[in-house]
Formats: sequence, structure tokens, C-alpha cells
Amino acid sequence: MSAIYALGLLGIVAVLFLLLTIVFRAEKRAVWPFGELEATPAFGDPSGYATRWVNEATQAGWRMLGWARHLGSGTAAFRVNYAIMVSPQHDTIAVIGTGTVFERIPLRATWLWTPTAEGRTVYSTDNQSGVQIDLSRDWKGQLAPAPAFGLLAAQHQAWMRGLGVMPAGQFTPGHEFAELLAMRQEHFRAMERAGLIRYADALATHFHFTFWGAARTATWSYLVGMLRALTGGRIPRTA
Repeated sequence: MSAIYALGLLGIVAVLFLLLTIVFRAEKRAVWPFGELEATPAFGDPSGYATRWVNEATQAGWRMLGWARHLGSGTAAFRVNYAIMVSPQHDTIAVIGTGTVFERIPLRATWLWTPTAEGRTVYSTDNQSGVQIDLSRDWKGQLAPAPAFGLLAAQHQAWMRGLGVMPAGQFTPGHEFAELLAMRQEHFRAMERAGLIRYADALATHFHFTFWGAARTATWSYLVGMLRALTGGRIPRTA
């Protein structure tokens, strides 16, 4: 009987990974999710998450570039704001996201993006929903649950020191948003070169995972998510 149970469990796992692969393969994703910068958020922040984290970042010397709504926002199903900020050293961009997806699913996540001297990018996020697994290794990320912006920023700096990576340099004042776009465009070109994605349009604004890219990314994302859930984000530290 134990062998039958084991086979049944393996069958369930196989079906789960197949379903995840189908979802990853079918979904069309945006290279650039941000709308034009605005002076104020387009939607409210009932949770207070973005308001609190933006205030903490401002007090720490981070400069606000503006608020961007998620492209496609505006319907009841998708109402998301992003605060875009740059670090005092001008080498890291923070994206503080808040809102709702499909009306009821809350989004509260922050990303700290730092281009590195070796031509790649490292990022830290405080929420599992912000994790973006990249098997091309152009992006490396850590999940660092933190109750405050300053703690996430400190963990980001400590993690980079542990990896032995150095920032590539400073974002150009007045051009930070455009340079963030260029960083993302290069990232997805790296994923295309690795055979993980194919662009869905001639302008390369959206993409689909290839079947092989979907299978690998979905499987690894699930396993990493499970391990991090069990270890509070500590294992694996970098993914």
C-alpha cells in the first residue's frame, strides 16, 4: 500500500507541475509594467503600506521620482500604484507597490533594484509576491521579509556585500526612469537569448515563456517558494 500511496503522491505532484507550466506558458507578460509618472497615486492606499514606506524612505534620504499606475490599471479588477524612488547614493531604485488585483487580492510589495558592475542586476523584495525567478541569472533576488523600509534597505546592502557585488554606478539624474526601462529591456533580452521566453509582438513589449522556459521557471519558482515559506526566506537566500 505504501508504494501505491507514493505513486499517487508523485502523480499529484506531476499534475501540479504540469498545471503550473501551462499557466506560465499561456500568460502574456509585460516587459514594462509602469505607466507614466504622476505627482500623486491614482488609487487609494487603504492599508497604509505605501504611505508608510514612502515616508520612511523619504526620511532616509531617498528621492521620489513619481507615482506610476500599473499599465492596464483602472478597472475594478486591477488597481495598483507604484511609488518610484532613487537612493541617496543614486545607485538603487525602489519600487513600492500597493493595490488590489482581481478586486480582492492585495498587493503590498517593495523591490530594491541595483545594477551591478558585472552587468547584471540584483534585487531584494519584502514579499513572496514580488519574487521574480530568472533562470538566465541576469537577475538575482532575495526574499527579505521586513516590517519597515529601512530594514529592507539594510538587508539589501548586507546581502550585496555577502555576494561580493558592486553597484554599476549612479543612475543619471533626471533619467532614472528611462534607465530602469533600459535595465528591464536588457534583462528580457537575456532571457530570450537563454531560450526562456519569446516576444509576443514586434516591439518586444510583451512576452510568453517558451514551453521549456515555463516548465523550468514554474517548477523552480514553486520549489523556491516552498523552501522560503518554511524557512522565513532564509533558504535559498539567493534565487
